Amino acid sequence: MKQITSPSAPMVYAADLSSGLETEALFGEDITICDDSHADWVHIRLETDQYLAWIQRQHLGALPTPTHRICTIRALITRGRDIKTPTMGYLPLAARVHVIEQSERVAKIALGQDQTGYIPSDHIKPLDDFCADWVATAEQLIGVPYRWGGRDSMGMDCSALVQLAMASGGMESPRNSGDQEKTLGETLPPDADLMRGDLIFWRGHIGIMQDHRRLIHANAWHHMVMSEHLDTAIQRIKANNGGDVTRLARL
Repeated sequence: MKQITSPSAPMVYAADLSSGLETEALFGEDITICDDSHADWVHIRLETDQYLAWIQRQHLGALPTPTHRICTIRALITRGRDIKTPTMGYLPLAARVHVIEQSERVAKIALGQDQTGYIPSDHIKPLDDFCADWVATAEQLIGVPYRWGGRDSMGMDCSALVQLAMASGGMESPRNSGDQEKTLGETLPPDADLMRGDLIFWRGHIGIMQDHRRLIHANAWHHMVMSEHLDTAIQRIKANNGGDVTRLARL
């Protein structure tokens, strides 16, 4: 099994970047190769959520078994322990890393091909150390640009926001909002008293309740992850042909 060795890598519908972004694979995630017959492209299954799509071969490689995950929206990698040393790039929220050694302040991580780098220790958590309040992860992402198919802090869509936030709390989620609506949580009645962490579904859209009245969602209207009053979102989405709320759910 191979891993993703780029911070994030586009997964597309066909073996052509112009074919449309389906989702993104993140550093350290496992993939299974389904079709290896193209020179520069590989058809893969992303083991995190079983998503099938094409990816450029350059994003694949071999990494040591991950021990930790990135728990901030973006962790900068430096060449040395000192924060004054040049940066090598970044790793996004939920990327999986192998920690070689760690002090209170900094962790040395494996980057593949015998390369190593350093990231702040408080930007990682052991893989099995989950957040009790997973909605706080969604709150961290407020202001991140909206991007169809995106799945990292450079841009994400509504279902990726939910998937990444839930993962920080140790919960699995499908990648697409339609599958999320079919599988996540217990359905609530339309007049339910909502609470933090409840999920709100529209046709092709999903959001997370921040409290009993505010909604966090990645949306194309604001072009970002946004917190707003639920009633405001409901009215605007309906006025712009997004329809009515189709389901309320509690995890």
